Amino acid sequence: MNKQSEYNLIGKQVVVFGGMGFIGTNLVRELLDLGANVTVVDNCFNSVEKTFGNHSGHFDFLKKSVLDESVYSLLDEANFIFHLACIQINHSSKEPELDLSVNALSTLRILEYLRRKTPASLERFVYTSTTSIYGSPESLPISESSKPQILNHYAASKLLAEQYVMLYNLQYNIPATVVRYSNVYGYGQTPLNPYCGVLGKFIHNALGNLPLSVFGDGEQTRDYTFIEDAISATILAALNPRANGDVFNIGTSIETSVNKLVSYITEIVPTANVVYVPERDIDNIRRRALSISKISQKLGWTPKTSIAEGIRKTIAWYNNQV
Repeated sequence: MNKQSEYNLIGKQVVVFGGMGFIGTNLVRELLDLGANVTVVDNCFNSVEKTFGNHSGHFDFLKKSVLDESVYSLLDEANFIFHLACIQINHSSKEPELDLSVNALSTLRILEYLRRKTPASLERFVYTSTTSIYGSPESLPISESSKPQILNHYAASKLLAEQYVMLYNLQYNIPATVVRYSNVYGYGQTPLNPYCGVLGKFIHNALGNLPLSVFGDGEQTRDYTFIEDAISATILAALNPRANGDVFNIGTSIETSVNKLVSYITEIVPTANVVYVPERDIDNIRRRALSISKISQKLGWTPKTSIAEGIRKTIAWYNNQV
């Protein structure tokens, strides 16, 4: 994985909030492989309890909410904290107060705890945000300095949390970094989760002889990021000193349409059945691709996996595991 092999995580104490989700479990596995001692805090609202096989000796799990301040004492000895806990975008408008609490209030509470305790061991607090904050941009690719356009509750609460992170970094010298994910896909994305991304659903349906439902004309685009690339960038953002106090896009800078996704899948699974259905109210963003110049130039990170290769790897994983 890119640069983080230069850094030493052996024996480091790491706390991961939201570590039982799709991205979280992949992050935890990589942290364990790099020698860290990891504690996961997750109430499994968006996920299910999982095991980590032969990593269990270095892995602790607390089934608690990120809002439960009784767990914050874990942070006293932590070297790294990753905050991935969130209410997913498709659920956020159904329970906006819960969305605000989990996505933003929890972040403020953690930062306040760190401000009061000022743990000497802390090397970095990483908040994982989203490119949903950019809304429907006027031009592409989207840079970190692009004006936010908030189109849903999820984007509003995630942006608020980002602002708290940067405020506490500036005012109280809490070492912190924000990363903004773009449509992450890959190993471990379960369609049993109603908030699973489109690629996870498509691949599951293709292999299960279920229809691939394309909303609208299928020409809407996103910047799809393979899970291995997203994890390598996240860890690098935690370990590289130059990332402190900054915000980074994590993506590929490449637009891929839904129709193109379907074509990649049907090349591998030619029996897949594709159906076109009317657009939904939430389908209000036509195009998206990120600029990754900042993370590339400042941290030396670039994605390694093309969308075609990532889909092949993901389908192979589903065939072997599911």
